[in-house]
Amino acid sequence: MQTRGKSGKRGSGSRATGLFARMAIGLVALVALAPTAITDSNAALARMYNYPASWLPDSMPVKRMYLDFLDLFTSDEIVQVSWPGAVLGSPTLAAAKEALRPFTQPTNDRPPYLIDVITGDEIVDLLGQPPNRFRLPTIKARLRGSVVGPDGEQTMLVLNYTDAGKKQRRKTLDQFRDVIATAVDVDPDEIVMVGGPIDGSIIDREAFRSIERFTLPSVLVGAVICIWCLRSVLLAAVVLVIALIGQGVALAAVAWSGQDMNAILIVLPPLVFVLTASAGIHLSNYYLDKTKEEPQIDPVDAARFALVTGAWPCILAASTTIVGLGSLALVRLWPVSLFGEIAAGTVFLTLALLLLILPGVMVLHGRWQRRRDGRLIATNNTGLINRFRRRLSDLWFGWVETELRHPWPVIALFVIVTAACSYGIPQLQTSVNVPRMFPAESRIRDDYQWFQQKVGPTINVEVILVFQEGDQAIQDDFERFLLVREIDEAIRQMDLVEGVLSARTFLPSPPRPESRSLRATAVKASIRSQIENAQTDVEESPLRNSGYFAIDADDRQRWRISFRFPFGDEIDYRDAIDRVRDELNPLVADVGKGKLDVLYTGGVPLMTASQDTLLRDLFRSFLTAFLIVGVMMVLVLRSVAGGLLAMFPNLFPTITLFGSMGLARVPLDIGSVMTASVALGIAVDGTVHFLSRFRRSLDNGLDQHDAVMSAVRHCGPAMWQTTAVCAISPLVYALSDFIPTQRFAIMMLGLLIAALIGDVLLLPALLASPMGKWLKRG
Repeated sequence: MQTRGKSGKRGSGSRATGLFARMAIGLVALVALAPTAITDSNAALARMYNYPASWLPDSMPVKRMYLDFLDLFTSDEIVQVSWPGAVLGSPTLAAAKEALRPFTQPTNDRPPYLIDVITGDEIVDLLGQPPNRFRLPTIKARLRGSVVGPDGEQTMLVLNYTDAGKKQRRKTLDQFRDVIATAVDVDPDEIVMVGGPIDGSIIDREAFRSIERFTLPSVLVGAVICIWCLRSVLLAAVVLVIALIGQGVALAAVAWSGQDMNAILIVLPPLVFVLTASAGIHLSNYYLDKTKEEPQIDPVDAARFALVTGAWPCILAASTTIVGLGSLALVRLWPVSLFGEIAAGTVFLTLALLLLILPGVMVLHGRWQRRRDGRLIATNNTGLINRFRRRLSDLWFGWVETELRHPWPVIALFVIVTAACSYGIPQLQTSVNVPRMFPAESRIRDDYQWFQQKVGPTINVEVILVFQEGDQAIQDDFERFLLVREIDEAIRQMDLVEGVLSARTFLPSPPRPESRSLRATAVKASIRSQIENAQTDVEESPLRNSGYFAIDADDRQRWRISFRFPFGDEIDYRDAIDRVRDELNPLVADVGKGKLDVLYTGGVPLMTASQDTLLRDLFRSFLTAFLIVGVMMVLVLRSVAGGLLAMFPNLFPTITLFGSMGLARVPLDIGSVMTASVALGIAVDGTVHFLSRFRRSLDNGLDQHDAVMSAVRHCGPAMWQTTAVCAISPLVYALSDFIPTQRFAIMMLGLLIAALIGDVLLLPALLASPMGKWLKRG
């Protein structure tokens, strides 16, 4: 007997050596990754830069159109600046421009940040110069709502950024504000700045603050939940350290890719953290369940059981998650595709670390527990928390017992809810509205409202009229100008549209068609002459210098009409642009096909196209992921019917939540639209572990009903725990001032709760029903 004991001990020690060797390899890899996870993740955060115009591929027509617009007319990085004393004729305008002049020049340590600075006075002077010499009241009327405010006095500065300046906008905008405030002798808080760089810099700042302010609280919440779930500081600590290193590696991978960090990639670290914690909790529960079933089991045997039994379900579950994340690579917006690639790779890495390190830690945990109180697991059955848990478990298992005796009503309820919500999927739409990205009390909203009241609206849209050449085209420059003016007038008459600028602003008003007076002839000749000069003499042409007339590479005239929408929550800019297009179509159709092309471009149309592309591509990526995961389930279960049936609980959360949003007309934004493919991968995790336990119980001789109850008892707590970590830990990010980050956290909460409901209610009912025969295989 003594000899067998020593032999058994030696055998246990030999098996433990293998687990400890694996653990050592994992720890070496973890230590090797830690420095780069820290340094390179900080480097990625330092390169925070949100520039949606760069997210679409250059090959897309809408992107090519936008780039052509920038080449011919203007920079897209323009900041409009004003303050209470910025009125026409005020010396403060010139003083502010002079103070900013150094930033238009290179220095030894930096390139120029600004192309130029233009004051409202300079634009007024341009219209007052020959050949037109408009009077001041006429000039103010022409510029009202765009350069000059409703009072005819309030005006602004226009700052035109260089490419180098764009990258430094977070720093330079605050610097410019202080420089201008000093030059004009006002408080910096009175300097109002609006425009694309302002929006981007605030998004940069809020995205950076989201990680800076909420990463630690999110980790702490996850740690508390993880410790409470596993009831082991050691196991929880290992899972959390691997999760932390994983999110650091995910950020570092952004830096390695050479791309800038942005608001889409900002949710990458918390996602990697919760996915790693989820896998760690599932794997740990295989070990903890075994120790509860056999309290006197050797820690090495319990750890080996967890590795042998839990590794395959964890790998399969992680594979489905990787498929869901990897499918995002099909999206043509590079931040989303990069998000999917990095997240998928990092989940694979962290799972490998968990499988290497956790089994050895389980042995240490078991031995420490045994030395502490003579048993492997010290179970306290008298504590208040344990009594509460036991009471909830009894209620839950009692309800499941009832459900399993009558599964069809539960299945029918889920089918009805899913079918009803599916009607909302085609009605889903994205919303393009910059104000909705920021809370009501934010500084950016106050500045936009002030600027809108004092100067004019700020949300720009560009209409480009491209005149074709040929026998049937409009050849006369004066007739082309008349058409531009007619379209300009039609836009001015539309609701919501204000601040219209075009060649009409910079050219004389044409005479009536029936007029044959000398003055009418002279005005027509002047207009033709100015248009001709704009085609040949760029530097001396006021029309060409205005930025509203250009000649493209094919020698075609391009006439620009710029108009603005108000800044407000209630406006959907996609719908507003569509209304403009619908009203202009009949007018343009009268000109005839082949004579004129009308293009809509600018920041808002480009953002609209980006969101539409994102929605279409994400739907395609979700279908791809669903099909691949479905095929995997078919192969695992060795049944086509079983594989499709197993996917129903995983399809339920996405259809229910997104369908409900469609039925309620709640628009998707960039923070919520990404969650479908991510949630699919996470939802399948619970299904895989549940089916694995169900199949193992059948192999152990249990009947179908008892096998389902066994899976509920063993997998139910793990699924509740992983949902708690994956849903509640990122929920801290809902406190962010950046609305898309809030939406991502809230949407993940809703999707994961729905996935949990599908796995703990619908899946057991399917297994207990006659359809469960298709799920027995594999």
